Amino acid sequence: AAESLSHDNAIRNIQDDLKHHYSSSEDNLCTSYTCCNVTSTESCDLKSMTKDETTLVLPGGETRCIFSYSSPFAFQVVPGNSDELMIYFQGGGACWDEASTKAQLCTTDCVPNSANGVFDRGEDLNAYKDYTIVHVMYCSGDIHGGNAVRPYNDEAGEPVQQKGLVNAQAALDWVLQQQQMEDDQLVHQLEWNTVSVMPDSYAGVFPEGAIGPLFYEYNFCSSGFLSEELYTKCMNKELTNMDVMSEYLARSPAVPVSFIQSKTDSVQMSFYVSLALTTPNTSATITPAEFYNDVNDIFEIYNKFPSFMTYLVDGQQHCFTPSSKFYTADTISATDNGDSTSEPMMYAWAGTMPLQDGESLSTVCEGDVEAPEAAHEDQTYCDSNLIPKEFVEDYD
Repeated sequence: AAESLSHDNAIRNIQDDLKHHYSSSEDNLCTSYTCCNVTSTESCDLKSMTKDETTLVLPGGETRCIFSYSSPFAFQVVPGNSDELMIYFQGGGACWDEASTKAQLCTTDCVPNSANGVFDRGEDLNAYKDYTIVHVMYCSGDIHGGNAVRPYNDEAGEPVQQKGLVNAQAALDWVLQQQQMEDDQLVHQLEWNTVSVMPDSYAGVFPEGAIGPLFYEYNFCSSGFLSEELYTKCMNKELTNMDVMSEYLARSPAVPVSFIQSKTDSVQMSFYVSLALTTPNTSATITPAEFYNDVNDIFEIYNKFPSFMTYLVDGQQHCFTPSSKFYTADTISATDNGDSTSEPMMYAWAGTMPLQDGESLSTVCEGDVEAPEAAHEDQTYCDSNLIPKEFVEDYD
């Protein structure tokens, strides 16, 4: 029989993943890192920071983490080349109601990323080792999209507040400020003209009808990022991840959007189970076969757009880019290290982005190419509606 996750195992999977990737023993981050507080007289300019070393920028204002006793919100800046920029949105689970918040299904403090994965400045295989990195840390539990005060309290008796949208905007505003006019001259501290988007381990498989209410309750509808059509869907609690991504893909045909995704991601499956318990008329179970089928269904929607591609990995690994597995992962597993496949390694595939004009990149998947409706022995096949697929950059 197909194996499905129990609720207890799903909760444990999420908690274990968060502890492994996002735990910190530091009570005060500024004892271990250089910090800069943005004030009316201090803008924390990039030029004042030490190259290749972390500076934590605390923008203040309305930014904050989820609890009244959480760390202050900060974003991590690692200066590098002025014409190469990576804006990295940290993962860290989600808290969508009082139960998920009490169960600690999201990170609640800022935890800087260590020198692993794309953050590893000493790794010769890292195509991004010389980039300036702006790491938008995550401590709000709202997938960087909330601006809400919840009707329930933290353990100190203060209202839970989810300000991920405010936090992210503060980081993006700082990036833009590095390009502002100063004494009638453009400050070229950061400049770029080619772009790519690389979601890591977030296909967005959720129970039907679950995401619309979350967008609404996070107060994402008033973010200003939505078209009139999507705003209406959001206010009706009907907006989905696919709606948002499809509109972006349609609007940005020259920007490659390249999903890195395990075929049976155990943490994404665990969130499906956990979220389903609070979604009416939904089964709180999902098997690996069902999950991979749903991933393919979502990616088939995106694949209608020329700039969508994906790198699919057999197995359950959740997240690659912030860890050393980014350099050992291939289509066979997170640790195969190219031993069992002739397909490109993940780091090599990802490292070609952003593409220059005329360069190309293809979807990568290992396994028999089969129609999605066919009977499958396991989850190592490749959806014939997704491959082959090649994107050629064209900035004209």
